[in-house]
Amino acid sequence: MMMGTNNVRGTVLGAVCLASLAGCSSFQSQNSPDVVYAKNATEARSLQVPPDLTDVSNAEQFVLPGAGNAAVARNTLLPQFDSLRFVREGGQSWLEFQQTPEDLWPQLLAFVRKEKYNVDQTEPAAGVIATRWRPNSAVASSSILRNLVAGDEQFTRVSFRMERAGAGARLFARSQAASESAVNASNSAAEGAWPASSHNPESTNALLNRFLVFLGVEQQKARGILGATEVSAILDDAVVQRNAGGSEMLIQKGFTSSFQQVVAGLQALDYNIVSSDDSVGRIEFLDDATPLVVVLSPIHVSAVRVSVTNKGGSRLSADDEQQLLSVLAKQIS
Repeated sequence: MMMGTNNVRGTVLGAVCLASLAGCSSFQSQNSPDVVYAKNATEARSLQVPPDLTDVSNAEQFVLPGAGNAAVARNTLLPQFDSLRFVREGGQSWLEFQQTPEDLWPQLLAFVRKEKYNVDQTEPAAGVIATRWRPNSAVASSSILRNLVAGDEQFTRVSFRMERAGAGARLFARSQAASESAVNASNSAAEGAWPASSHNPESTNALLNRFLVFLGVEQQKARGILGATEVSAILDDAVVQRNAGGSEMLIQKGFTSSFQQVVAGLQALDYNIVSSDDSVGRIEFLDDATPLVVVLSPIHVSAVRVSVTNKGGSRLSADDEQQLLSVLAKQIS
């Protein structure tokens, strides 16, 4: 009986081994995934990663706005002030200044102009500024790209209210975001009606922080720490820089947003776009009948370098290059 049992066990073990070998053989068949991959590996295309989705180096995580060699002072970004403080209580935030409302009002108007808001109403005696609705998209309403944006696009507008607080002042802000349908409904309602559900506390905080940056940059400009070029590089979305190699435009945004804005800017300037490829950052367009090419190269995750050449890759004359990029920068900023 013992020998019979051993024979049975030997038979079973042999069957298992044969099954395993058969399994290994089946995995090495012409239809198995590993063999198919091995056969076609040399023919496979390398993975294409969009420029703004590549790995972020440690150095790039701490790049400040502005040109690479710009003299950006330490307290330019969210500067510290002895004369004001940021106050937050629940969902409400505001700034408290030691300056009077009369001193702050011109600076607030300058900030609104810098942000390119279209002012709907101002009441200096009441310390109120309210802007018109504007689309979040940077695409011009008349461009082809505008038709590709979702029909119910998001719109934003802001308001500021300044009040006297003893010898100083308090500044409140309200940032609103709503869909296009809600905006149309509010416009058809009573004048000045804002959708009740559109209040965005975090956007309001960001708006107040941008005002702080603006004040800090203007203060350093007044002290001579920052020049006009450095100020423009920090505050503007796009700035044209001239160097020994020619002119180039620097856009302080990610690659995808920059590419879309350049396309939209060219269309807004009535250039005929022949082709565009965001995988390589290349846009070909016609200036009258002359084919030209805009090339976008990411500097890091939040800045892109833009240059313009003829179709053969040669740079334009210094004046033509400067003029075209300057006009395009005004459309983007």
